[in-house]
Amino acid sequence: MSFVKYVLALIISLLLISAGCQQQRAKDKKKLNESPRELVIYCENTMLNMVVDLKNLFEQQYDCKVIIQNDCSKNLMGIINYAAKGDIYIPSSSASFSQFEQNTGYHLVDSLFLGYNHLVYMVKKGNPKVFNGTIAPLMRKGKYAVVIANPETSSLGFETKLFLEKQNAYDKVLESVVSLTSDSKGLVNVLKGDQADVALNWQSNLQINGNKEHIEVIAPQSPYNNAIPMYAAVISCTTEPLMARAFLHLAAQELTESTLSRYGFTKRPTIIF
Repeated sequence: MSFVKYVLALIISLLLISAGCQQQRAKDKKKLNESPRELVIYCENTMLNMVVDLKNLFEQQYDCKVIIQNDCSKNLMGIINYAAKGDIYIPSSSASFSQFEQNTGYHLVDSLFLGYNHLVYMVKKGNPKVFNGTIAPLMRKGKYAVVIANPETSSLGFETKLFLEKQNAYDKVLESVVSLTSDSKGLVNVLKGDQADVALNWQSNLQINGNKEHIEVIAPQSPYNNAIPMYAAVISCTTEPLMARAFLHLAAQELTESTLSRYGFTKRPTIIF
């Protein structure tokens, strides 16, 4: 090969290599600029620990980003209505499902049964006021200072009111209520602060924030079932319907009886105290 041909071949090779590098840099830059696919989940506070663990698993498997919004059901529906976006809704009971379309402008499509949330009485550790779990003493004004969740703001409040109404006790118990909290988060704090003697709360809240050290559960002595079904559902405004369904599929696989028990939930409608 002549010297001139050799130089021309070398120049052409360098140009090809340079063009290839530029293309690769462009691809790498595009990848850096591309945001990962996102899934937006709205869940009530009681469900947060479970949803966070599912989020971590899902992100690993699907190379995506899961954003969690947690609050009481009323606030969550308000956010969905305002933001006009979201993929999955997971309240602590399905009570708000019937109000969902009216409050958000969207409806719920695919749903998944998760398990049962259990409504229980809570008292301070050691049960200093010797509450026995029957409804009668709560109906005597002044006997116990009671705290419950607001039925207008949360699934817990709605289910608490329904549970008491079944026993024709809601109005009477309300006379002993010293505080209505927006949801389950405030109930334990009121008991810890000696502002109330008895709270109606989700049994699962005993599992978080070291509550077991300060609070104990009293099983309701009632003929009415205090096991409340929990569901997750895809929202009709989802922009990632396949991913949303994949998340429900993952939840169905992961949430076995033993897994649910870690969060204070069960797959059975009865629970042994």
